[in-house]
Amino acid sequence: MDTEKIDIKTGCIVEGKDFFGRKKELREAWDDRLLKGVSVLLSSPRRVGKSSFARRVLQVAKENGWATLHLDLQGTSTENQFVEHFLGQLQKEGWMEKSTLKNLVAKVAGSIESDKLKLNTDRWYTLDSIKRVIDGSDHGLIVVDELGCYLECLLREEDGEAKVETFLTWLRRCRLEPGTKVRWIFCSSIGIENFLSMNKLSKHFNDVASVRIAEFSEEEAKEFISRLNVHAKEAFTSEHIRYILDKLGWHLPFFIQLLVYEIDNLMKHGGHQLSRKTIDEAYDRLLDATQHHFYPWEERLKDYGTPGEENAHVILKACACPKGESKDNLLAIFSKRMPDIDKAEEELAGLLVKLERDGYLVMKKNGRCVFRSPLLRDFWRKAKRIG
Repeated sequence: MDTEKIDIKTGCIVEGKDFFGRKKELREAWDDRLLKGVSVLLSSPRRVGKSSFARRVLQVAKENGWATLHLDLQGTSTENQFVEHFLGQLQKEGWMEKSTLKNLVAKVAGSIESDKLKLNTDRWYTLDSIKRVIDGSDHGLIVVDELGCYLECLLREEDGEAKVETFLTWLRRCRLEPGTKVRWIFCSSIGIENFLSMNKLSKHFNDVASVRIAEFSEEEAKEFISRLNVHAKEAFTSEHIRYILDKLGWHLPFFIQLLVYEIDNLMKHGGHQLSRKTIDEAYDRLLDATQHHFYPWEERLKDYGTPGEENAHVILKACACPKGESKDNLLAIFSKRMPDIDKAEEELAGLLVKLERDGYLVMKKNGRCVFRSPLLRDFWRKAKRIG
């Protein structure tokens, strides 16, 4: 067993020695999918570690002699920006010679000055030229991160629906080109599956396999905590680790690190001894001091539209008690808001699917909907003043 310490890093990409676990998911993504010619959609809620996992797969591909390319679309909101970013990354990563790049840019009335790419075009046929570069490549892997963010920006533009359709059609053509040796990984902090479903665009991704990045298993979570690089002299005992995991419920590395960091702070600067009381205080401090970590969960609901956002808040409020709420009671609540029972059932069913995909809720075997994360539930109760 590896014993090298892992630095606590919350909310950022982890690589190298700080990347932990995910062996099962790596085998599924690399051995079972990519090596067999199937592109991958990382299907998981926010804060599970999709971007770090995608970087890890890129490293595996590079170690196996594949060309690699990472496209981070955070902040990319227009077609021109996408084209410019894609061409720039192709040049940077050596996918094509500079002379080839100059020819592509010339076709779209742009230029390269001092090795800096400049474009002044809105003509999408540039992507056909990029596609030819990809088609002519040997084995390669392209990671497209924050695809959902870009699609939502594109959708808000004039003729947004047509632009999104054109873009997704082009991506599909790249993936399905006969003889292509280039595979793709797609991920985003905004649920791609929800976006495609809401906009009736799922057909554009029916050739892509979903690989789910789940919470850590019990054993993974225990080892992860034991290897975190804390400054306090007291080591976490198996009893303390068990109590931490029981408090968190959902064993995401992000949530684990948030809590362990607060515990370590209390021991290092507050003179606390490691105990259940200290863990409880750290948990409460976490909700007070770092609520900004949870704000994106609330902001994300705005993308559910009208009346989806308001109705999602109604569901989450009802489910915010420890035992959650039954689907029958949720339907009763909805029927008061929507007299047409068929429409109420349809709206409720659709929102429950979205909220589960996005990591808010989970349906228990007893038929009750509960928050997937007790930590997120407690934040929600506090932020919304739910008694």
